[in-house]
Amino acid sequence: MSKLRTEVAFVERNGRTLSKRTSYYENGQIAHIGLYGNGQGQWSWNVPVGLEKNYFENGQIESEISYSESGSKDGESNYYNKNGKLIRKCIHSKDILIEEQNFEEPVIEKIKLP
Repeated sequence: MSKLRTEVAFVERNGRTLSKRTSYYENGQIAHIGLYGNGQGQWSWNVPVGLEKNYFENGQIESEISYSESGSKDGESNYYNKNGKLIRKCIHSKDILIEEQNFEEPVIEKIKLP
């Protein structure tokens, strides 16, 4: 994995200050985009809020994960392979997996018999 460079900006949303983080691979491709807030009683800005996107080094989307205002997985999350094909879809409610669909075809290995 390449070294990442991260840019941080502060944005206002619904009367709340959030940090928007954009990370880049060495090749300039975006690696990650997400909003973060501080949770109740927490001093750090590590609670994800809203839609978080992660990318492969080739620029293809790797995942889109939906978080609630409190930082729990909430709503639809999608996961992709390196070619951009949707391979998994999950629906969460307050970090509890409600539904999961896998679209990736199983790999069948051919075996030579004697």
